Amino acid sequence: MFRSLAVLTVTSLSCADTQATPCSFSDARLQFSELLADQGLPGGGFLVGTAQGILAESYYGNYTAATVVPIASASKLLSAVRVLQVTDRGQAGLDAPVSTYLPTFTGEKGTMTLRQMFSHISGYGNDSGSPVIVDDSMTLAQSVNMIACCRPLNTGYTGGGQFSYSGLSMQIGGRVAEVVGDGDCEQRWKSDIGTPLGITTIDWQGLGATSNYGIAGSAQSNLRDYGRFLQMIVNGGRGNNQRLLRASTPAVLEQDNIGDLPVAYAPPHATPPVRYGLGSWLDAEAGQPSPTFLHSVGALGYFPWFDFERRVYGVFMIRAPGGGNDVALPVYQAMVASNGAEIDGAACTPVEFSVAIFASEFDRY
Repeated sequence: MFRSLAVLTVTSLSCADTQATPCSFSDARLQFSELLADQGLPGGGFLVGTAQGILAESYYGNYTAATVVPIASASKLLSAVRVLQVTDRGQAGLDAPVSTYLPTFTGEKGTMTLRQMFSHISGYGNDSGSPVIVDDSMTLAQSVNMIACCRPLNTGYTGGGQFSYSGLSMQIGGRVAEVVGDGDCEQRWKSDIGTPLGITTIDWQGLGATSNYGIAGSAQSNLRDYGRFLQMIVNGGRGNNQRLLRASTPAVLEQDNIGDLPVAYAPPHATPPVRYGLGSWLDAEAGQPSPTFLHSVGALGYFPWFDFERRVYGVFMIRAPGGGNDVALPVYQAMVASNGAEIDGAACTPVEFSVAIFASEFDRY
């Protein structure tokens, strides 16, 4: 029996090309509606697009284009791209020791790199709920100073030696971006990424007012703003007619940094083999030996993704109880698969076009 919450809004704007054939994504719509009904959620939304524009945008129940939700670990990809931006600009190196930028990190802790911090292989273990991350009475700088002075690497762990999912090392990486980027981490993300893309809802206040930004998990967003961010990545670092990353830089997100490293800890939704890039998981379609898409799923069910073979991106938005991602993830993976099959078979075109100016050989930093 088809169970669905009423669709309040479906963006379906006419194109200049009257022959355009939009994707229906009927399978994905059905799967998403059933997820909402099964979980008793009041609403949700999803968006699918390409560098050229939005293929579909739908809102269900009481969710609208204005709905903003905390996105939990979907924050990781947002933060990772800011780190890539400062490395693009020569302000930091992905593989330089953290002591280069934060001299309070000494000894083995000082050898950690930004690449390791944003791939969960820095030597810190599962400590995402640590008070030093969630204490809103301190700043990000104070939080990281406490890690430097008082939080050793996990016993038996080494930098680059194992995968252990944790937000602790990303907290340090966010502080590096703050120091080398000459300003408050959240404000510089807004000024250097958000504002150029026309983003107004993304900040790191999703779990309450704070200046101790949870780099790995405290952001919030509506549906389309995260879509604008993903479109920039799919479009080779350019969005809203502005270049934010070098044309070659988004490909760094597609590189697996785990390889054959042992997995000391991974969340329940991570099925072997564990593949992880920078701030995002790498997955393969059924029957494919290599990753074909990445995602940065949050514990509350927010799910940004992009298929780096088809150059298609999407955002699935719900706000479920903690751990809602484990229930939603199989549904999302099925939605991604059905989206891809429909796009391949129908050659559908955007229902809303966006300005997408592509890089030329002269368009560089």
